[in-house]
Amino acid sequence: MDTHLSPPPVSDNRDVQLKHIAIMGNFPPRQCGLATFTRDIHACLHEALPEAQIDVIAMNDKGLEYDYPEVVTHQIAQEDGDAYHRLAEDLNRRGVQAVFVQHEFGIYGGDAGAHLIKTLERLDAPVITTLHTILETPNDTQNRVMRDLIRLSSRLIVMSRKGADILQHVYQVPATQIHIIPHGAPSRPLSNTAPFKAALGFGERMILTTFGLLSPNKGIETIIEALPEIVKTTPEALYLVVGATHPHLVAHEGEVYREGLLSRARELGVENNIRFINRFVDDAYLIDILQATDVYVTPYLTETQITSGTLSYALALGCPVVSTPYWHAAEALSGGVGVLCGFGDSRAFATAISDLLQHPEDRQALSQKAYDNALPSRWPSVAQALADTAIKDIRDKKALPPRSQTPLSTSSHSPMPPSMPRSSAPKNRLYLTRAPSWGAIERMSDDCGIFQHGKYRLPDRSHGYCTDDNVRALSLVARQSLWVSENRNRDALAYRYAAFVNHAWCPETGRFRNFMSYSRAWLDEGGSDDCCARALEALCDVIRSDLPEDLRLWARELAQRVATHAGDWASHRARAIVIRVLSDLNADLGDRKATEALIGTCAQSLYAGFQHHARDGHTWMEPQLSYDNARLSAGLLIAGNRYQNSGMWQAGMDSLRWLMDIQKGQPGGHFRPVPTTHFDKDTGTNPIYDQQPLEVQASIEACLIAFRLSHDRFWKHEAHRAFGWFFGDNDQGLPLVTADGGCFDGLTPEGCNHNQGAESLLAYHLSWTALMDEA
Repeated sequence: MDTHLSPPPVSDNRDVQLKHIAIMGNFPPRQCGLATFTRDIHACLHEALPEAQIDVIAMNDKGLEYDYPEVVTHQIAQEDGDAYHRLAEDLNRRGVQAVFVQHEFGIYGGDAGAHLIKTLERLDAPVITTLHTILETPNDTQNRVMRDLIRLSSRLIVMSRKGADILQHVYQVPATQIHIIPHGAPSRPLSNTAPFKAALGFGERMILTTFGLLSPNKGIETIIEALPEIVKTTPEALYLVVGATHPHLVAHEGEVYREGLLSRARELGVENNIRFINRFVDDAYLIDILQATDVYVTPYLTETQITSGTLSYALALGCPVVSTPYWHAAEALSGGVGVLCGFGDSRAFATAISDLLQHPEDRQALSQKAYDNALPSRWPSVAQALADTAIKDIRDKKALPPRSQTPLSTSSHSPMPPSMPRSSAPKNRLYLTRAPSWGAIERMSDDCGIFQHGKYRLPDRSHGYCTDDNVRALSLVARQSLWVSENRNRDALAYRYAAFVNHAWCPETGRFRNFMSYSRAWLDEGGSDDCCARALEALCDVIRSDLPEDLRLWARELAQRVATHAGDWASHRARAIVIRVLSDLNADLGDRKATEALIGTCAQSLYAGFQHHARDGHTWMEPQLSYDNARLSAGLLIAGNRYQNSGMWQAGMDSLRWLMDIQKGQPGGHFRPVPTTHFDKDTGTNPIYDQQPLEVQASIEACLIAFRLSHDRFWKHEAHRAFGWFFGDNDQGLPLVTADGGCFDGLTPEGCNHNQGAESLLAYHLSWTALMDEA
């Protein structure tokens, strides 16, 4: 698995200096392990970066406030949704360079902590999220929040390889986004236990210890049941149960659980061999106890604990450990670092603990092995790993290209005024720093072009090729060439797709043929209007690109010939495409007056369709919705802006707003693209499936055009809402993208259609590219 115990070393940090960072999580005096961890992360980063300003954002649980130390710069009431918005605005205003989020389900407000997403969506800085819990079987709400968290984090920190495995296999997170950094622990010399026992008043007793907030899942009963056997061979054994009862348990039932444990110890006659230290102990006292400990035990009852701070502390201080094989322990104690016993197996614990207590040489050897194995978890090493991660993510974000400077229209007029109040939509999404892999595109392409359909991940040769997909692929290469450094493989693909498009052009008919068999025989005489318009769009993308000059010259020559036939294309989608590409190029394809007349004719046709078909409950320019719908709204917006025609502009805005409102699932407002079964004009029924990526791409591109022309950030927010569909923010809660840049063909009532055709994977890549232009 391609993960790392820490981020790759940064060889030269002169271009990025960490001057202002933020840490978000719980913080003392709130009593929980996450609060302690956040405090320790703050302390180690402060020591590693003494000149940096470090903001601490502390979460307050429902109805409570705390007397925080001065280092806490923000307090957020868990359920105050507006506070999460204000926090993002404040951190952006203060120029925070990176935000370290400590994530645990239950500490952030909203369903499954969804309020946190409100902050992350609006942050300008990279978000580095440490996952303290990773659920293998989340419920629908937890799954949705987790996928948002993954999408908005530039880096995910886990503390074990098991955590990385779950992220990759359950949530399809690419390995490059995951870093394994151990839970931090203090640095102290490995010492004899005797002086610490004397200082704590334990004399010569043999100390067993369990530490942490007390709750039933800790398995204390397992050790109490084992004590009678342990005492037979080591009567001086003393089991320390260190830590207050969990506040939530106290709130619901008081100290019933602790009292039950004491009662059981009395029944077994070992009440003098167990001592409860019922308080939230500070670090200094805890470390002293651990250094007085002969055997540390973690008898947790279930395997699903991805990390344990107490285990990390014990190993770092050289405690011999006997534990159940919960995830963290199974990994940390492998290779003979500790002893593993079955869940609830008191007899096995009694045997293992007794053996260690009776054989000091074995105990000493295990202590040394634990101490040495835990060296990477010392706080200074953790701090350096986190700082290097932040620097790398900031550097990656700085390397992003500036927003596209190509205007949608060369009109000198200012755009029409926004048609709705401005919103505080997110300024960027940091998943955009990770370009989708081109592996899927390359496996779907051969020396002829890109295959039309896929059978699962395989190119389906029985369906051959089509011009529609090859022009989309050519557009993708052209658009990315504007800000992606030279890639010889992509240039080679550009020539391949261009050759296909060139061969598809039929001068005799003035159209592009569309379907080609695997044996490279054309199956039609001429493609649809929409196919021809998409081909013109790709040629214009090449003209504006940074692809090799000969390709740009070829594209200009062919586009000039194709444009002379564009007036014959009657399809609304074809005409919307013509409006966009000719508005971008303006007079570059020949006669300015002819170009202007063609744009005007296409615009009037779309507007007439709107005037004829729009009615209450159907703000659209056709009798019913079909495919690639949002292109029509985009065409009206561009034309309305170009000609300063308020009617066209308003029609574009109203239709796009209506379309995006229809494409909204409930609850939660996730994106629900117009399905292939359409919205029937007669019955008024709204079927949900099948949903395909092409609709997502069209909606994203139209919303970004609306944003660019109106400057209303609502539309940028809508574009990102749509993009979330690819990553599981959809009706099924399922991601459609794969690690190699593939994309499933859609959502069905049964789940994902796992075939990966060219249209789908290109829709994903083109959507990412469009958003990147506005990042």
